[in-house]
Amino acid sequence: MQSTRLVEGRSYYRLRYPSHLCPLLAIEGESLAVIDLSEKGLRFSCPSPQQHQIGAVVAATVTFRNGRASMVEGVILRVTTRDVALSLRRGFDFQTVVREQRTLFDKVRYAFH
Repeated sequence: MQSTRLVEGRSYYRLRYPSHLCPLLAIEGESLAVIDLSEKGLRFSCPSPQQHQIGAVVAATVTFRNGRASMVEGVILRVTTRDVALSLRRGFDFQTVVREQRTLFDKVRYAFH
């Protein structure tokens, strides 16, 4: 039987957030919305992305809506006019991603009932 990659050809599942449920990334004195995340990467919105340089090492704290916080560290991979992508050296464990996925599912499901 042939093995197939199920999610976007990626090594890790990517969790995308609705704009009203985004966790916050505290970086360099700013709180910015996390657009999506995985165990080894994240993307955050940034009003002035030109201040971030590809290849720069970044340390930050992600605070989830339930109040839990995770320290992350990574390298800037991509900068666009709206967001910045990080490859994480120190990221999220699998349980954190699953917990966030369940929380999002419950909140979105509740909103449509």
